[in-house]
Amino acid sequence: MQLYKWQKECLSAWEKNQRRGIAHVITGAGKTVLALEAIRRALTLHPDTAVKIVVPFIPLARQWENALLQDPRLAQLRPGFFGGGRRDDPASRLMIYIVPSARNYLAAHIRQELALGRHALLICDECHHCASPQNRKIFDFLNTAILSGNQYSCLGLSATPLETESGALLVHALGPVIYRYGFEAGVRESVLSPFAVCEVSSSFSASELQEYGRLSSEIALHLQHLHAAYPTLKKMEKQRFLQAVSHIAHQADMDPAEPAAAFLLKTYQRKQITVSAASRVRCALALLLRLHPTDRVLIFSERIAQAEEMAAAIRRRMGNICVIYHSRMTRYARERNLQAFHENRARVLVSCRCLDEGIDVPDANIGIVLSGSAVERQHIQRLGRLLRRAPGKAAACLYHISIREAAEDLAFLPVLTSCERFSLRYLPAEDDFSSDLYEYACSNLLRSASERGMSSAFLREYRACLMEGLTRADWLLAEDALEEHIQAVCTQHEKNYWRAMVRLRKSL
Repeated sequence: MQLYKWQKECLSAWEKNQRRGIAHVITGAGKTVLALEAIRRALTLHPDTAVKIVVPFIPLARQWENALLQDPRLAQLRPGFFGGGRRDDPASRLMIYIVPSARNYLAAHIRQELALGRHALLICDECHHCASPQNRKIFDFLNTAILSGNQYSCLGLSATPLETESGALLVHALGPVIYRYGFEAGVRESVLSPFAVCEVSSSFSASELQEYGRLSSEIALHLQHLHAAYPTLKKMEKQRFLQAVSHIAHQADMDPAEPAAAFLLKTYQRKQITVSAASRVRCALALLLRLHPTDRVLIFSERIAQAEEMAAAIRRRMGNICVIYHSRMTRYARERNLQAFHENRARVLVSCRCLDEGIDVPDANIGIVLSGSAVERQHIQRLGRLLRRAPGKAAACLYHISIREAAEDLAFLPVLTSCERFSLRYLPAEDDFSSDLYEYACSNLLRSASERGMSSAFLREYRACLMEGLTRADWLLAEDALEEHIQAVCTQHEKNYWRAMVRLRKSL
């Protein structure tokens, strides 16, 4: 298998660091391929090496099993499972562990390999999951007296920033961060699909806005009481402030009379109003209806009830085109629905946070964040789900829905500087979208065409094509990519649409 330049550089850094270290690499860039090559090299150097792969989720374990079985050399080792209802012989040369089982058994299994004088290679995928107090038992074998020399090698893989405390533990267990590879480099080097981010602003209903305003007033009052009781809170930045308030509230046993507890309660209630705003589902459905019918769509929700409401709304309006995936479903139902999406029997997959990490959906090109937290890890993982290269895949776009009147962070993925961005305004009363910049450019093009004496039939088709592109990111594609679409499509209307996008791109 041909390696990307970054994978070769990362493997070189890993070998220079005595085959230990953490690779901080964006989702979709090829972390699994990197790890497979590390396994091959370890087995070439020490044929007796016992390879232990640790993953946080069962679907990710199955993806690893498929990847190993597709490699002729590694498939001969017959990869085994430990966890998720299976306990294959841990003496197998190639074992996949799921974190809950790994924390109870892996250290003993590695000790046994080392005691027999064999080499051990530990691969920790999404390794930030291994740093919790419970999961740290995975690394208990590091205390063994028989660990010496180059018997132990390891590779940690993660697409997300490591927190200070967990990062220190992982560095001790797996080695330092030896390589970083992010969005900017991945797109620049064509490792990832080109992509755009769209900020979609919606609004509260009248009753939601009234309740939000009431809670905001109460929060402001509790904040005044907090500042009066604890003046040092005034100088703290947001994250430290919330941690300090939470500490104060828990010291008072979350007594509602305590201003810290009251502040947290009202803040939570206000967030619930924001996350559950009715217009989010309507906005996402309106987007779906305006996307291309071949787009493969992932919808991310913060709440299971909201995800189920979204799926039901899609089925009512668009038929049986979607499946749902969340933690309260049985494992069989989740796997069945994921398989339906993989096989294109459903083109929309609605999920909660359990899809954020470790699920491979390479042909998905559209993401809609129905609701979510401001945690950068979630943003990175969700965008990474869309950026894997796949034959014939359309350009990727991630839509992030926010509420205009709410105290939400509207700067989605602020770390990205080179991706294309655009914004839309959803109008719930009209169930439609607007964009000042896009509509201004369209009106100029239509006026110019009218001044050139184009027929009324031409102008109607031109206007229809331009309005069709309002909610899509097609006009942001490079001109050569737009020309490729013109050559690829069959119908006259599709050719007209892409020609309109070319003209729009040139006008901006």
